[in-house]
Amino acid sequence: MVRLWLLIASVLITLLSLRFYFFYANQPELHDGQYLEFKTTLLSEPNMFSNYQQIIASPYGKEKIIIKIPRYPEFHYGQTLRISSTVHKQVLSNKKTVMAMYFPKVKAEKNDKNMGLAIVSTIRQRIISFFENTLPPDSSSLLLGIVFGIKEQMSKENFAQFRNAGVLHVIAASGMNVTMVGGFLSSFFAMFLRRQFALVLTILGICFYAVLAGLEPSIVRASIMGILVFCAQILGRQRLSVYSLFLAGFIMLFISPNLLFDVGFQLSFMATLGLILIPKIRPARHASQTLRGVAGGGIGEDLLTTISAQIATLPILLFSFGTYSLWSVVVNGLVLWVVPILMMLGGIGAILGLIIEPLGQVFLYLSLPFLLYFQEVISTFSRLGGLATIREFSWQLVVGYYCFLSAVLVFFYKGNNRSNN
Repeated sequence: MVRLWLLIASVLITLLSLRFYFFYANQPELHDGQYLEFKTTLLSEPNMFSNYQQIIASPYGKEKIIIKIPRYPEFHYGQTLRISSTVHKQVLSNKKTVMAMYFPKVKAEKNDKNMGLAIVSTIRQRIISFFENTLPPDSSSLLLGIVFGIKEQMSKENFAQFRNAGVLHVIAASGMNVTMVGGFLSSFFAMFLRRQFALVLTILGICFYAVLAGLEPSIVRASIMGILVFCAQILGRQRLSVYSLFLAGFIMLFISPNLLFDVGFQLSFMATLGLILIPKIRPARHASQTLRGVAGGGIGEDLLTTISAQIATLPILLFSFGTYSLWSVVVNGLVLWVVPILMMLGGIGAILGLIIEPLGQVFLYLSLPFLLYFQEVISTFSRLGGLATIREFSWQLVVGYYCFLSAVLVFFYKGNNRSNN
């Protein structure tokens, strides 16, 4: 059996290596001052600022270009734009160099939306308007971020507070959201249907959630991972969960090799892997029991989940952003217990709001006390500071960290197996 898995892994690695070689061998290099003309379809809403909109495009599938365009006319999810201008190098605050376009010539294609994207865009805009008309601005933007990963309506001040408190992941549609949606739907359908039918409907529900969340790359990745891992967990096969996760990673990288260098892909993959592996080792189980006794069942589980995900993603965060919130674990333990409640109330409210608006408003009003609690915790800890900055974190340290973590996990898993035998 081991030989079979090694053979399959060798074949997949060989195929992926060939895919990477041919993909990057045929990629044109972008140069400072180079003139480009290309079409791009918006798969997320542009970031809106006072006097311009900002989108990100990858015209050749490899290098991303940050594009600043005039504030008006506004462009939206699903539109296809023809963009032409020269590209320039831009150095970001973390000293990373990217390519950028400043106020290029932009023209929306006449048939700029296909039917599917047009329907998604309409539903998305109706949900955003419904939330904004029902709740105060800060509360509506927070709930949109938690439920659908929509961050365009969030102010810079609130975004900075979330970063300083170490909870930016809460307002990004990710594996955690998909897991919560899948867990809720599977429990609900299992009350009325056989497990096989409940599983099928749960997967369809995850796909529908991904559509409502806007089909952004992050939620598409999380949905693929979530569906495969969720299926494995329904079957009660922990090891199959790991295999499914790596299969999902293989499929996504084979389709889009540039995802390998996408921070969102790296974080979602490693966080999911950490959530599968770390809580199962004996020290984590003991810590979980202790946290349940000291902090309570719900908060204890949230703390263990937070710690597991942060252990798995810490070097990527330090390498990519150079900052880490010292309050992150504490704040996550205080607020994560309300996230499932807010997702349930916000999700049901959004669906009902599309059909019977007053009924949907009731659920949004019920979420308001939890939103105010969430905002107060974030505001309090963000004022305390505690944002550690690391100027240089080399890739060698990242590799060394994961080698050490892998050795620790192998050691404890062997200890678990000896104890079981």
